[in-house]
Amino acid sequence: MDHFIKPVDELSTLINEKATDLFNKLSSLPIEALDLPDHVVTYLEKYHHGRQFFSVQTAAELLYRSISMQNKPVADLTVMDYGAGMGCLYMLAKMIGCKEVIYNDLLPDNTAASGIISRYLGIPVDLFVASDHKGTLRMLKDKNIDCDIILSRNVVEHIYDLDEFYGDMAKGQPGAMIFFSTTANYQNPGMLWYHKKLHRDYEVRYKTKREMIIKEKMKDISDMDMEKLATATRGLAVSDLDDAILRYRENGTLPDPSVHYTNTCDPDNGIWAEHIIPVADYRRIIESKGYRLSVKPAFWDTHYSSALKNLFAGTMNFVTRQLGDKLGLKTTAFIYIIAQKK
Repeated sequence: MDHFIKPVDELSTLINEKATDLFNKLSSLPIEALDLPDHVVTYLEKYHHGRQFFSVQTAAELLYRSISMQNKPVADLTVMDYGAGMGCLYMLAKMIGCKEVIYNDLLPDNTAASGIISRYLGIPVDLFVASDHKGTLRMLKDKNIDCDIILSRNVVEHIYDLDEFYGDMAKGQPGAMIFFSTTANYQNPGMLWYHKKLHRDYEVRYKTKREMIIKEKMKDISDMDMEKLATATRGLAVSDLDDAILRYRENGTLPDPSVHYTNTCDPDNGIWAEHIIPVADYRRIIESKGYRLSVKPAFWDTHYSSALKNLFAGTMNFVTRQLGDKLGLKTTAFIYIIAQKK
C-alpha cells in the first residue's frame, strides 16, 4: 500500500502509521450492522467508500501540515474537526494522541452517526457538537475549551457569511489556527470553469425558491418585477433576502448580484453551492480579523480506479510541486486556507 503521508520525520511516521490503521478499520467497518440512518449509509457508500484512501490521506495531510506549524507536542494539542460530516479526520487526530479532540457538524444525524462509528472502532473522541459556529463557540466557552487547531475539509465554501465566521472565531477561539481545505479553487482555470457551470445548474432551483419567497412577501408583484428582483437577489438568503425585498418594495432599489461573481446559495439557509472566490477576497476578509493568511496548493487524488486518471493526477502533482506555492495554485486540485493570529 502507498504511504498516506511520506514518513520523513517522527510526526509524519506516526501519522502514516495511525492512518494505515484507521484505513484498515474503516475498510472492514460493518456499516449495515451499526443501525445508522439510511441517508447516512447512502452518503458513506457514495462519497467515502469508493475514495477511502483519499479521505484518510487528506486527513493525514491536514494534521501533519497544521501540527508542524505549532510549537507544541501532539500530546498537548486540542484539535477541532469543524463541519466534519462523515469524514475521518477527528478519529485520526485522536489516534495520533492529541490531548483533546472535538467533532463538530451542523447536522445532528451526522454527529450521532459519527459517534456510533468512533465508539465501535474504539476511538474515544472527547466531544461531539451538533451546531453552527455560534453554538459551537458557546459550548466551547462553557466547557473552557481552547483549541490550538481548527481543521476542516470542504466546508469553507458553504459558509454563508465569511466575515462573520472569521470575526466570531477570532473572538471566541483567539488562540486557534484555522486550517481549512477547499476544492473551490478560483486560481485554477479548470476548477473555476467547473464551479461556474455548477452555479448555473444550482441557480435554476434557487431562483425558483427566491421567487416563491418574494411572492409570499409581495403578493401583487408583476411578472416583470418578479423576474428583475429574483435575478438581482442571487447570493442572498434568510434576513439578507428579506431586507432586499423590503428595500425593493419601498423604493425600487435592486441589489447587485455581480459582487458574488457567479456564486449562488440556498435562500432558505444561506448554504452556498460551492462558494468560489479569489485569494484577494480571502485576504481582505481574514486579515481584517487580525489573522495572517497563507494560501497553499494541496494535491490531486492518485487513487482512482482509473489508471488514466491517476496518471493525469500524478502529472499535475509533479507540475504543482515544480511551480511552487504561488503559481502552483493554478494547477492544484484543491487549496489550503490557513489563518494564524498575528
